[in-house]
Amino acid sequence: MKIEVYSDGSGMTCNTDGGYGWVMVIDGVKDSEGSGHLSNATNNDCELEGAIQGLAQVLKFVTVPGTDQREPAAHDLSVTLVSDSQIVLGWSDGTYRFKQESKLDKYKQLQFLVKRLNVKTRWVKGHSNDEHNTRCDKLANLARKGVKESLDKNKQIADTRIGLKKTSVVSIWYGGQLKIIDFETGTIENYNRDVHGKRGSVIEIREGKDR
Repeated sequence: MKIEVYSDGSGMTCNTDGGYGWVMVIDGVKDSEGSGHLSNATNNDCELEGAIQGLAQVLKFVTVPGTDQREPAAHDLSVTLVSDSQIVLGWSDGTYRFKQESKLDKYKQLQFLVKRLNVKTRWVKGHSNDEHNTRCDKLANLARKGVKESLDKNKQIADTRIGLKKTSVVSIWYGGQLKIIDFETGTIENYNRDVHGKRGSVIEIREGKDR
């Protein structure tokens, strides 16, 4: 049995709300998905929570209820965490040292799941039209904004406060995601071409010391 868990997070600073989303794919077929809202959460907080919740769903799926034993069909199990966050993948496989003492409990949850399920990791480029990554991105954004998904694609504009507005709006690439900022209202959203329209030039905020 091959299981892939796609996860994503949507957030900015510790003083703003955030959201996460995950999708579980079993032997190439989407099985389930989930999302949640977080208060006072950075983007990394949301990315971390998405990975934890997605892997927790896998553990629940492959464990016989009321025991710690695996379901018979899950003995030959391969689990891969797929994300566009290199930081979360690095925390998962030990490439990056976790230094946020205030969130150590969350890191321990992640490590418990990674070790219990013998999780491998795979990076996917954000906004590269990967079906499940794109779905996670949407789930995380909707959860952050606290809005329900519109079943009518023609009503996607209801999921955004920026929409197709052109004035006072700038595009900024940050943390592996393209953000849209409306300076009139102070609204920040992850870019969605279907909602925000085609964007022009983009400002990139680089991380680290490679400036």
